[in-house]
Amino acid sequence: MPSPADYARTHADRFESDLFELLRIPSVSADSAHDDDTRRCCNTLADHIRGFGVDQVEVVETGGHPAVLASHGSDPDKPTVLIYGHYDVQPPDPMELWDTPPFEPTVKDGHVFARGANDDKGQMMMHVKAVESFLKSGTELPVNLKLLIEGEEEVGSKHLTDLLTKHKERLAADVVLVSDTAMFARGVPSITSGLRGLAYIEVHVEGPTRDLHSGVFGGGVHNPLNALCELVAQLHDDDGRI
Repeated sequence: MPSPADYARTHADRFESDLFELLRIPSVSADSAHDDDTRRCCNTLADHIRGFGVDQVEVVETGGHPAVLASHGSDPDKPTVLIYGHYDVQPPDPMELWDTPPFEPTVKDGHVFARGANDDKGQMMMHVKAVESFLKSGTELPVNLKLLIEGEEEVGSKHLTDLLTKHKERLAADVVLVSDTAMFARGVPSITSGLRGLAYIEVHVEGPTRDLHSGVFGGGVHNPLNALCELVAQLHDDDGRI
């Protein structure tokens, strides 16, 4: 039997074709006009994972776009790894800035150009294909494996918390591997140990209800615009700390 690496090299062209199939599906989670496409992408991905022998694969409904949950192996002597990724993509706008169609993968100088090729269908399929390479080459996985591939990352993962809570035991793992990260260069292994989060706030600053003469009131009454500028300027210190 070939090794997983040998299997991957032998099937590299098909791996690329399978990725391109997903890239052609406009799974734009932010646009309700693409709801059917987003679901089709989820089902296509689930069918693909089933096709190479993963033990359990399920399309799980959420309050929005569905997710793929999968698992393989339950050996108590092995660690359990949960791989997270997402199949939804950002809208392709502005269309006039694309040199090639956003949902027709194009290879130029060894790079794939398409919406989702780099966020996150490409990285996610890298891990999916690694699993396939183990299973189809007859090589036992060194870990118990779980997959969580959602369809709402690009709209804030608004139903992910509920999904995690509902399937807490099912998704329990020793370590989580996030597919949605980057490599610094070809051939340079990159391990991202942490990602910065976002916190949104809306601030309203109220000032006088009418214009005030600058010669009489200037400097004595705080201009709301100046107050906002001061607030923004104080968000980070001189060392960039929040």
